[in-house]
Amino acid sequence: MVRVTIKGGVWRNTEDEILKAAVMKYGKNQWSRIASLLHRKSSKQCKARWFEWLDPSIKKTEWSRDEDEKLLHMAKLMPTQWRTIAPIVQRTAAQCLERYEYLLDQAQRRREGLDETVDDPRALRPGEIDPNPENKPARPDPIDMDEDELEMLSEARARLANTQGKKAKRKAREKQLEEARRLASLQKRRELRAAGIEVRRYFNRKRGVDYNAEIPFEKQPASGFYDTTIEIFDPEKIDFKRLHVDNRNLAAKEENEQRDRKKDNAKLKRKKDEDLPAVIMNENRLEPIKKRSKLVLPAPQISDMELEQVVKLGQATEIAKQQVSENGTIATETLLGDYNLTPDLNKIRTPQLPSTQDSVLNQAHNLNILSTVQTPLLGGSNTPLMDVSNEKARSAAGLIMSTPNTLFNTPYRTPVNATNEGTTPSIHGPSTDFNSGGISVRDRLNINAEEMLFDDQLKQREVKQQLRHHLSRLPKPKNDYEIVLPDTTDQTNDDDQMDTINIKDEDQADIDQRKLEEKRRKQHEHFKRQTQVVQRNLPRPNDINLTILRPANAEGPMTDLQKAEELIKQEMLVLLHYDALNNPVPNNSTSRNKDFSTYLDTHPREEFTDADLAAARALLESEMNVVKKTMSHGDLNLDSYSKVWDECYSQVLFLPSKNRFTRANAASKKDRIESAEHKLELNRNLMALEAKRAAKLEKKLKTLLGGYQSRGQALIKALNDVYDQIDQTHVEAKTFELLRQNEVLAIPKRIESFTEDVARQDERERELQRRYQELVEERNHLLEQQ
Repeated sequence: MVRVTIKGGVWRNTEDEILKAAVMKYGKNQWSRIASLLHRKSSKQCKARWFEWLDPSIKKTEWSRDEDEKLLHMAKLMPTQWRTIAPIVQRTAAQCLERYEYLLDQAQRRREGLDETVDDPRALRPGEIDPNPENKPARPDPIDMDEDELEMLSEARARLANTQGKKAKRKAREKQLEEARRLASLQKRRELRAAGIEVRRYFNRKRGVDYNAEIPFEKQPASGFYDTTIEIFDPEKIDFKRLHVDNRNLAAKEENEQRDRKKDNAKLKRKKDEDLPAVIMNENRLEPIKKRSKLVLPAPQISDMELEQVVKLGQATEIAKQQVSENGTIATETLLGDYNLTPDLNKIRTPQLPSTQDSVLNQAHNLNILSTVQTPLLGGSNTPLMDVSNEKARSAAGLIMSTPNTLFNTPYRTPVNATNEGTTPSIHGPSTDFNSGGISVRDRLNINAEEMLFDDQLKQREVKQQLRHHLSRLPKPKNDYEIVLPDTTDQTNDDDQMDTINIKDEDQADIDQRKLEEKRRKQHEHFKRQTQVVQRNLPRPNDINLTILRPANAEGPMTDLQKAEELIKQEMLVLLHYDALNNPVPNNSTSRNKDFSTYLDTHPREEFTDADLAAARALLESEMNVVKKTMSHGDLNLDSYSKVWDECYSQVLFLPSKNRFTRANAASKKDRIESAEHKLELNRNLMALEAKRAAKLEKKLKTLLGGYQSRGQALIKALNDVYDQIDQTHVEAKTFELLRQNEVLAIPKRIESFTEDVARQDERERELQRRYQELVEERNHLLEQQ
């Protein structure tokens, strides 16, 4: 039976990549050729996949409120015309339809009072097939592809890699055949020539000019010699101004402008002749053309110098407040007021907006109701719709509150206060307008009374009237006196109490200082009561070994020394648990605190007084002196102590299998090997931890000091270059100095040699002149004899 393949289904990542590469090669019009690369997809599906998902211009972000409002409005104007709505909303048609259905579902759920988290009924159930897989994300490729997919992938790779089409292959093949034909003809002529047969080559005469054999429009130079001075190139005589773009075709440009000007004048004249009423109406227009006047702003009321003074005063106030807060007391801090913020903060707070309904959901609700409404032929009342235009009307009427802007207030309006007379009273009571041009009251210390804001004479008059009014209410004097003698006993007791009680109130700073000193003293006393290990910050074990005690079922009675040793071990365990719970080791986990608390509950730590501790220290000191004197021990230095410590520590061996320490001489060879392996593993872990920490620090230091290191390397390189230059200069200086010394020594010899040569030359010239004179005389004598 023939296998039937139905094209379609979910898109995979491989198919998307092949489709992208095919669109890059064949364009967005040859969908049949593109679909031939995908065996499971048709050309229509490939086109839909590109324009619904893979096109880079598709917007896949979340829908905004403005887009929802625009979508609902356009759906109301043009229902079911999603191809027309899509470019307006700047989305695809499928995205618009899906979003529109989602908004209708939300409005339906809200109307029915359903939970919005309920599953979407439009979502696909298990086993259902997606009807629109083109606008869904691609499914990842499986690890083991079947043979059909691998064959499709290899075929697409081969076809897309072929950049030469059929025509290019045909041209290459024809060129190869022509070359083979030429080589065969050449070989044939060579063989005939070798055999003594000359073959003439006949060429077809071409009509016209043969550009391969002749030079068109060639001018033969004149025979003989001729002047070539005009061919000499002089670069200084070139006129570059003549070659400028503005100067080229200047005459033609002026002619074109003049011709266009004549055309415009003729056109204007013809228009006036043909449309005379419009010209008359334009000339008789009453509205003059207003030119925009120049913007004139008023002069600033505050100069730059005054602004700088205000800023300096504010900085001085902040510095004073900071010094008081750091070094002063609360009483001093209360004497400084805060003059930075505006007193009435309610004026500039963002008001709470009134509770309004969501216009997008209301509009979606109306569209959902209108889509399900019945025909009006049945009669009945109209379907109630939610009023969406009410919010627009309220916003237009100014009923919706907005954030106030203090820049739009009138600067010089009359301030509204409770003392103004003759003004319309406010229903909200008196208030002070701090945005007006009046004085801004910022008086936290009550230095400025309210009356100081008015006229001084009016203030004095009001004060006098108030004083007279209050004095008039005083009762009349009765002039009755009664003398009462004080009790002496009570007086003496009061004096004693006053002597014992300090009348002067103590300052809060002194109280805080005294409490702090008391707290430090208690902390110091508590620290002194801790063990010497905590006080000296000595290393402590992470795990506490409880097996150091003698087992309860041990055989044989204990001696007094063994009993004392057991008591010391018990006390040591109690102190170890107490320090592990109250003074834990840094970087130690707190998971075992419960075990420490349980042990301390069963074995409580005994508290001792300072006298008991001093007596114990004295007893230990005396015992140590006796031991040192008996065993002739002197004061150990650090080297001797380190040597003894290393010897004692080398005798202790940790057994990981038993999780305890033992003596090295009592351990077997296997225990020693296990201990060495455990120690090696600990060192490896510590080394890895330190290496990781060092890598982090190195990375951090590289980030912090990378620029400085590169700068330092550059400076070091520059210094090395300077040093090399200095060394080279020194070598050259030494060389020239040596040359100078050699020249100084050689110059006298050279001058002497030159002097001798000159003297020898002078002597030779004199000899030659003498010989010449003798010959001349001899010639003259011979001539006279003849």
